[in-house]
Amino acid sequence: MRYLKLTLISCAAVLASGCATLEDASSSFSCMLSRATNSANAQSCGGPAAGDSHAPSDRFGRLQSVLDQEAQRARAAQVQAVSAMQGLPPGQRAIAGGVRMADVSITDSQSGQTRRMRALESVSVDMPLAAKGRPEYTRAMDTLKNLANELANNRGASSIVVDQAEADVRANRVNTSTGTTQTSSGKPVSVLKNIDRTLPAGTERYTIQAGEIRGQL
Repeated sequence: MRYLKLTLISCAAVLASGCATLEDASSSFSCMLSRATNSANAQSCGGPAAGDSHAPSDRFGRLQSVLDQEAQRARAAQVQAVSAMQGLPPGQRAIAGGVRMADVSITDSQSGQTRRMRALESVSVDMPLAAKGRPEYTRAMDTLKNLANELANNRGASSIVVDQAEADVRANRVNTSTGTTQTSSGKPVSVLKNIDRTLPAGTERYTIQAGEIRGQL
């Protein structure tokens, strides 16, 4: 597999390494974390704050709940995208791929304690080229794009990685352009295209990758 063009994103490297410290809040996800953990930072997000009254274990538990909810939302979007195309002939239906999670080391700034927590890394769906142009395909793609935008707003950035079969690229059956768009909140969503020699012709694999975790616990 090789990159046709590399667009700078940091999320994959950080989550793959399994380590991130919640510092310097810079996205709406930090507000979500602050509210969930009753951190003092919630005041700047328009939510309640409980200072240091909660034990580190309680704050970590609330944080894990938020991360679990985000992963559940990604799984639901995957199901919704696949379901949108179930009425099409078998060769034109989307197929659910993997949902990848990552172990991330997170530090509580109040206590200095560090915990290993589970966070969403990516979710994939195989999309058949034969269905392009059908309203069902468009609905499925809109669901995946909305998920990418939601994750970008949560994490500060996200990416859409599209694996394409070598035969389809050579025959110019797929769009190989890359780039970066922005959500309505101004968060970047990077689009990458890969040639995957193991992928069967006629299929594109869309992987929505969540960005690096940022915030203050």
